[in-house]
Amino acid sequence: MLSALVALLLLSREYRYQPTGGLRVVKSDYQLSAQWLSEEGELENEQPVNADYVGPWLIGLRVGPQRLWLWPDSLPAHSQRALRRLCHRPGR
Repeated sequence: MLSALVALLLLSREYRYQPTGGLRVVKSDYQLSAQWLSEEGELENEQPVNADYVGPWLIGLRVGPQRLWLWPDSLPAHSQRALRRLCHRPGR
């Protein structure tokens, strides 16, 4: 019972601190970086991006210290294809 309560508190905290707005990802040479675009239209500081999981249905990104999972319905199809092209490493 106690472990279920702790898990519920941790999940609610993660949900509450999920980023909102848009994520602008750019690639220069072999490095990905991103900036959050707030709902007010302001760009935040640029942060390094590491795509550590690119599966057929799910993309796992680390944007600075944050962990971000992108599901197929979390962005338009053309944006998802563009992000997959950015994250693709030749030979993998």
